[in-house]
Amino acid sequence: MQTVSFHVNPDITAQAIVDLRIAVGWDDLPQDYPAALKGYWGYICGFDEAGTLVAWCAILSDGIRHAVLLDVIVHPAWQRQGVGSTMIAQALAHIRSHDITIVHVDFLPEYAAFYERCGFQVGLGSIMEL
Repeated sequence: MQTVSFHVNPDITAQAIVDLRIAVGWDDLPQDYPAALKGYWGYICGFDEAGTLVAWCAILSDGIRHAVLLDVIVHPAWQRQGVGSTMIAQALAHIRSHDITIVHVDFLPEYAAFYERCGFQVGLGSIMEL
């Protein structure tokens, strides 16, 4: 059985993130990287045994009270195997280690059950793409 290893803020190429975005059917947004990597407060990467990025989660934070999880992505070949929930747990542990106590995440309604299983209280919120 293959495994995924998780790392906080490892060296990662912009192309690896673009490739993962493509794998899940998202816009690739190559123009956003590597500049976005420099702007994140942190990120969690999951790598398969070959060293390929198969899971990604970016973190924004004020460094004091609030953090936001962005672009929680798991390669389709690794979905429904606990990779996403393990990655969220890794992100929360990293955030908690900095004494940050409130974590926000936006998601589509079909992912509500996943985030509830990860411990989030699903409530009202909104997002607007400009």
